[in-house]
Amino acid sequence: MSEKTMVNTDSPAPELEIQGFDHVVHVTWNPEETVRFYRDALELPLVHAVTGKGWVTDSFPDFVHFFFALGKGNHLAFFYFFGLTEDEPASDLMHRSRHIALHVETREELMEWRARLKKHGVRVTPPLTHELLESIYFDDPNGIQLEIARPLRSFGAPDSRDAALTLAALSDIHKKGEATLEQMWRRKAELIEQHYEEVQS
Repeated sequence: MSEKTMVNTDSPAPELEIQGFDHVVHVTWNPEETVRFYRDALELPLVHAVTGKGWVTDSFPDFVHFFFALGKGNHLAFFYFFGLTEDEPASDLMHRSRHIALHVETREELMEWRARLKKHGVRVTPPLTHELLESIYFDDPNGIQLEIARPLRSFGAPDSRDAALTLAALSDIHKKGEATLEQMWRRKAELIEQHYEEVQS
């Protein structure tokens, strides 16, 4: 096979371009070990955490969603769901939770991708704003959920500090069993108060 047939040099540059991964998401049932492994063993910075109640739909369980930086704007994220166990059957919740997010920079690009997908007969959500991202969601032919996301702002030092407090609070209550989001919030408030007292003393 000639080099000419292997590489099509006549094709125009793509008008739209995915700029790598924004994040890949999995579900964890053991947040302490997950943080120990990725933050402490692999030394990936814990850069963001968000908690939610009644998110997306009323049936969506309470959760903590936390992100590790992989470098070059890529992230690995996990959902921890309160009240669910690892033996929960595969469900629409697991399908929506485990997904791959692709990165674009601007809202114009995001909307162009949505129009392109619709043109190709792909069912795609309207743009959804959540925390620091604006995203569209759709499935590939294998049932894998994909997301195209654009950042609303970069993660910063306050996000990292907040994530550390959130995961410390989650770890404290998770060890006791039967943890709830409300218990985690209360524990986080205690940790914030302790930190403030230490700073003032």
